[in-house]
Amino acid sequence: MPAFRIDWRWIALFAIIIILANTRSLPWPITALALAFPAGWLLYQAAQTFGISLPGLRQSNTRVTYWRGRRIETTGPSHRRPLLNRHNLASGLLYGIAGLALALAALAVVARNLGA
Repeated sequence: MPAFRIDWRWIALFAIIIILANTRSLPWPITALALAFPAGWLLYQAAQTFGISLPGLRQSNTRVTYWRGRRIETTGPSHRRPLLNRHNLASGLLYGIAGLALALAALAVVARNLGA
């Protein structure tokens, strides 16, 4: 029998839907953050899908092996993914467009409340 497993993304989506459904009764900064956090995550996923490395988040190409109890670090060839293929393009665009839409919605909430 498979083990019951809860994915944190579904819980986050459920919490965001609850927050956005109660927008009128909650302060506007909570609404803006409820839009900004998933926007940032989606834009980060889009960058990873396209193979864009973000500053400070580089992955090293060092390989660690252990031989006779000693740690040996070797640098290998860079593991670059192919530039773009259909799978990367479709999912990256989907992540990017959804993230951009949420980021613009968060900016609209902030601009509406700070400009008034």
